[in-house]
Amino acid sequence: MTLTRREFARLAAGGAAASAFAGNAFADVSDKSPITATVTGATPTGYPRTMVEALNAIVRDAYPGSSISFKPNSPGGGVVAVSTRDADLTATATGAEIKLANEGKFPFKEALAGKFQFVMQLYDNAYLHLLMTKAWADEHGIRSWSDIAAKKPRMRLTLNRPDNPQGSIGGPYELMKAHGFTIDDIPKWGGSFVLGNSAVSIDAIKDGKADVMMGGGVLGNVVVKDVASKRDLLWIDGDLATLQKAASVFHYKADMVPKGTYAFMEKEYPTIRMAIVMLAGAHVSEETVYKYTKGIAEAEPRVKAIGGVMTTGFAVAKMATNDAKLPVHPGALRYYEEKGLVK
Repeated sequence: MTLTRREFARLAAGGAAASAFAGNAFADVSDKSPITATVTGATPTGYPRTMVEALNAIVRDAYPGSSISFKPNSPGGGVVAVSTRDADLTATATGAEIKLANEGKFPFKEALAGKFQFVMQLYDNAYLHLLMTKAWADEHGIRSWSDIAAKKPRMRLTLNRPDNPQGSIGGPYELMKAHGFTIDDIPKWGGSFVLGNSAVSIDAIKDGKADVMMGGGVLGNVVVKDVASKRDLLWIDGDLATLQKAASVFHYKADMVPKGTYAFMEKEYPTIRMAIVMLAGAHVSEETVYKYTKGIAEAEPRVKAIGGVMTTGFAVAKMATNDAKLPVHPGALRYYEEKGLVK
């Protein structure tokens, strides 16, 4: 979604008011003075931490002497941290965390609307992988979500914990609802769950402890390819319009995964595509967010060189994309206006 200058300014107005006590110092274009920030939202290990540490290093190089540190957390926990001043920026939020936090719905204990603001879209190519083992699919005659809804098969499902909304309450839960059943029906069908991060889900499928996996990741994921080399997999088919119904609840998009993305995909299949955004606490100064945004935007080749989803998903031209229409931090808005990224 590309916002007009007027729409972007309207959203930023809320951010400006909320940041009034954080100082309103403007960073001159040539100002290289250091900033201090704590960035959170990523788990202690894995790609998200690698991404955050690399982004922080880019900004430290742009503003020598800056103290920019990483603090481990979950995507949902990162939103809480910036809202309660326990951190300044969080780098792994999606529409699920934003909507649930604003409304104070589980796993959030209170409404956090007005306490955090949009900074930038980091990438928009996190695809929900909707996988099942071929052995299980053949046993129950399953090829699609409609088949699952109609046959109610015993299923060992692996997905993320509900305290990580983007990998549970977001796409997966809504996808099931769109097909007429909920996660609570799985045990009623004689099934069970393996809950954990993507590494836990991958291991569960690989080790024969799960039949169906719903987890996010970049397409062509080498880990998925590795599992598929050891265990026959299939992509769960479905109707794109039905998946869009599920996706739209949290400002996601339904999309098609191209034929041949994985060796077991003989045609294109539908899924849900998520955008990952950086947020700032309303307490963070305009100068800090302006410089962090500028530092990332002006190092696009280096950002893409981080690898993974950033290589194909990050683009300066899309940094201002704010699908959830969250209030925009004044520091981010200033940079986007300077560079004409807001129409």
